[in-house]
Amino acid sequence: MKRDSIIFDLDGTLWDASETVVRAFNDSIQAIGFDINLTSQTVRDFSGMKMDDIFTQYFSFVPKGKLKEFETIYAEKERQYLQQFGGELFPKVKETLEKLAENYRLFIVSNCMKGYIENFIGFFGFEDLFQDFECFGNYGLPKDKNIRLIVERNNMQNPVYVGDTIWDKEASDKSGVDFIYAAYGFGKVENPKVQIQNFEDLITLEF
Repeated sequence: MKRDSIIFDLDGTLWDASETVVRAFNDSIQAIGFDINLTSQTVRDFSGMKMDDIFTQYFSFVPKGKLKEFETIYAEKERQYLQQFGGELFPKVKETLEKLAENYRLFIVSNCMKGYIENFIGFFGFEDLFQDFECFGNYGLPKDKNIRLIVERNNMQNPVYVGDTIWDKEASDKSGVDFIYAAYGFGKVENPKVQIQNFEDLITLEF
């Protein structure tokens, strides 16, 4: 069956917004009274995890009584900073997406907060390239469930998921969608069946 659609992960696959995101995290940490600074590498390391898990594993220093306040402050700073500073596309992403859109329907599924994908799309003016998207922040669903949700919602017949982490591969496997490993990204996947070294490889890849 001919491939009809491509679903993309966002962070580490389409762009790197870690410098902007770490600024939002660090300013939010200071806002609740802590003098702790994360690095952009730490942000890249936990990219792809669910936000709930990120807060639990990487922000255990935040007292439970302040966690909700911290999450609220961070959500607003993330929105403001992404709209102002955005992130950096990986090489040839824009040109490749435009080419792929001629033959495939394009989608995004990410474990990000609500509004993050919209800010990505708006920052680069990609509204006409992506037909739909879904994220953890909308319904609190894990990535495999969101992949299935978007597949069913858009009546995809033979989709593929492109991502850069082992969590992406596991979610693809659980959802029953074929996986392409973006080897240039933040994560590491051992012995993937299909991989790309550069984003533009998708144009010539037989998948």
